[in-house]
Amino acid sequence: MEIFFEFLFDFYCELAALAIPGKGKGKGVKILASCLIAVVALGLLCLFYFGVDLLQNGHTATGVLCIAGAVVIALAQLIAGLCLSGKSA
Repeated sequence: MEIFFEFLFDFYCELAALAIPGKGKGKGVKILASCLIAVVALGLLCLFYFGVDLLQNGHTATGVLCIAGAVVIALAQLIAGLCLSGKSA
C-alpha cells in the first residue's frame, strides 16, 4: 500500500509541476507558483492523513469527508493549473 501512495504522490507532483509557468514569465512568478504548489501539496497530505487517522479512530463520516476533500482539492488544483498554463499533459 505504501508503494501505491508513493506512486500516487509522485504522479501528483509531476502533474502539479506542469502548472509552473515556462518561458515568458518572470522568475518571481515561477517561485511563487512553486511555493504555492508545495504548500498545497503539504496541506493535502496532512488532510489526507488526518482523514485516515479519523477513520482508524472510528470517526467514519468525518474521515471520509477529509479524504474526499483532499482528493477534490487535488483534482481541482491539477485541472486549474493545466487549464491556466496552456500546456498539454
